[in-house]
Amino acid sequence: MSLKPAIEKSERWIIQCHTLLDGVSFLTSAKARVSVSLHHLSIEHHTGIHSLVDQGVYGSACALFRPQLEAYVRGAWYFFCATEAQIDGCLAGGEPPKFGAMIKDLEAKEGFDSGSLSRLKAEVWGSLNDYTHGGVIQIKARNTRDEIISRHAPEHIAGLITSSATLSFLAGVGIAAVANNNELAVRLNNAYNNIYSVAA
Repeated sequence: MSLKPAIEKSERWIIQCHTLLDGVSFLTSAKARVSVSLHHLSIEHHTGIHSLVDQGVYGSACALFRPQLEAYVRGAWYFFCATEAQIDGCLAGGEPPKFGAMIKDLEAKEGFDSGSLSRLKAEVWGSLNDYTHGGVIQIKARNTRDEIISRHAPEHIAGLITSSATLSFLAGVGIAAVANNNELAVRLNNAYNNIYSVAA
C-alpha cells in the first residue's frame, strides 16, 4: 500500500475505533483500570503516529511504535496474567516484568498462543529500539550526500501507520475483553476488516 491510501485508511479507522469505544463501561477494579488505561494509551499512540505521519514528521512517528506496542502488551498482561500484588505494585509506581517475560506469560494463555507476539518481537525489537532511542536507523534515515533531511521510504511509513492501526485494533479488542463485551469485539473486528480488507 502506498502512503496516501495508508493515511486515509488510518484516519477512517481512528474515527470508527473512537466511535465504537466511546462510552464503553466495565466493572471497575484495579486490574480493569490498569488494563483499560494501557490499551487506551496504545490507541492514543496510534492517533499520535497518524498525526505525525500526516505532517511528514516520520522519525518521531517511528519512535512511537515501540511505546505503542509496549502499552498494548502491558495492558493485556496486567489483565490476563498479573497477580494482585503486581497490579498493586503497578499502581504504586513499580515496573512490570521485562517485555519478553510478559510475552511468554501471555502466550501461555488461550487467544495468545499462536506465537505471533514472540515472532514480532524477534523480527522488529532491535529496529524499534533504534528508532525510539536515536540509533543508527534514525541517523541513516536523515543523511544524504550533501545534507541532513528526513528521507524515510514512503512504503516503510505506510507499513508503520498500518501496523499501528492494527495494534490499536487489538487494544480496542482488549478493552472489549475487560468489559466482557463480545458484541463490541465483533463490531470492532467488522469495522477494521471493512477498512483494511484487500478490497477496501
